[in-house]
Amino acid sequence: MPFYLLKNEPIAPGLRRIASEQIGIALSDLADEAVPRHRKVHSMRTRCKKLRGLLRLPQPLMGDVFRREDQRFRTAARQLAGNRDMEVCARTIASLNGTTEQTKVLPQPVSEEEIESSRQILSISLDAVETWPLDLGGFHDIAPGFAKTYRKSLNAWESVLREQSDENFHRLRRWAKYHWYQVRILERLNRKKLRKRRRRLRTLQLRLGDAHDLVLLQSFLRPDVEPDMQLLQRASIRKSELYTDAMKVGQKLFAVPVSVLLAECSRYWADQRHFRV
Repeated sequence: MPFYLLKNEPIAPGLRRIASEQIGIALSDLADEAVPRHRKVHSMRTRCKKLRGLLRLPQPLMGDVFRREDQRFRTAARQLAGNRDMEVCARTIASLNGTTEQTKVLPQPVSEEEIESSRQILSISLDAVETWPLDLGGFHDIAPGFAKTYRKSLNAWESVLREQSDENFHRLRRWAKYHWYQVRILERLNRKKLRKRRRRLRTLQLRLGDAHDLVLLQSFLRPDVEPDMQLLQRASIRKSELYTDAMKVGQKLFAVPVSVLLAECSRYWADQRHFRV
């Protein structure tokens, strides 16, 4: 079940295949009693983010259908976000040599009702995949969506360069993640070049993801009447280190203009089709 277009696979059937597989994996995990609840939540939220990234490739051609499907995946993931955030706080505290007892961070298990609600939303989305309006003949049809997502990433990067705030880094993480998923989908067009970009995007996501976990922890601890100041200090130092690493990766990633990246991907697509003849 690869999260990428197969060699010479037409775009429309390929995107439908990938979407159906991702939804299927999430539904399978939600129904599997052997899978712990926190893993069900993680799997479902990860699949929904991948699907929202995928949808942004044909977005300009999908009209209201894009907004409907994007909202479904957003809702399915968001209604389980609270459980995930508490679990992240507990894990982050442990990584900083603190204890959940000190700060009363006790993740509550997600309810069966919440899981069932997400399952129903994904089931509806699975049925809808075959009706998505994907009139796609080649890379030129998804180029506008690919460019829009990357342009949003570049705008977020420019905001980070102006002000290295938690809010700006979070926005960069969100748009760069969608761009990462799209690069993964297209990677087989040129495995050597796009794999290098994909790996850098993954490194960026790891750094910004860990930093975001620390932001959540800081937000949780600060309202406390007697916060653990040593824990907060360790969190702040570690977050600064992660942001510094992310900036180094971003300087290489976002030095490529939208027009250049589009031209390269268009050429990769043409080369792949040429060699099939």
